[in-house]
Amino acid sequence: MAGGKNTSNKLNNTLLYLAQILNNYNIQNWFIAYGTLLGIIRDNSCINNDDDVDIICDKCDYEKIKELLKNNFSLEYGYGINKSKDILKTKSSQLYASIDFYMADIDEQGNFKDNWEKVIWSNCYQNNKLVEYNWNNITLYLPNNAKEKLKGRYGDKWEVPQNNKGPSPKKTII
Repeated sequence: MAGGKNTSNKLNNTLLYLAQILNNYNIQNWFIAYGTLLGIIRDNSCINNDDDVDIICDKCDYEKIKELLKNNFSLEYGYGINKSKDILKTKSSQLYASIDFYMADIDEQGNFKDNWEKVIWSNCYQNNKLVEYNWNNITLYLPNNAKEKLKGRYGDKWEVPQNNKGPSPKKTII
């Protein structure tokens, strides 16, 4: 979701802090997505000048995540969000970049249906759980077959930085 540009350092610090919170409070059904997943897989870093950190999470954790964010983040209600329970968005601050939490319905096969972007992240589980990825000494969660999902979202040249957000129209199942 469009917003102000941030340095990769600020985005990385935001992701580290966020992952620490989610992990400390035993929220496990989440993974990095969209541009954040692209940057971590391609460059081992969030993308410089990206606007936010993107997370897909179980909609059942909406209230718990909202409560955890209260202490250090302000929530954004613009961009058509209002009182939607399909997304939680934080405002950018001096310390942290904005974070988009895309709420998903999850089925037994590990398909995460992002209710805000209307994208199904298919077969995200490996052995009935998300893939654990050690990044800067913290655990991030990734969808299974992350590189294939990036190819589905951003096209065959996803490994080369582009000045666009991938092919259009966007696929609805990746």
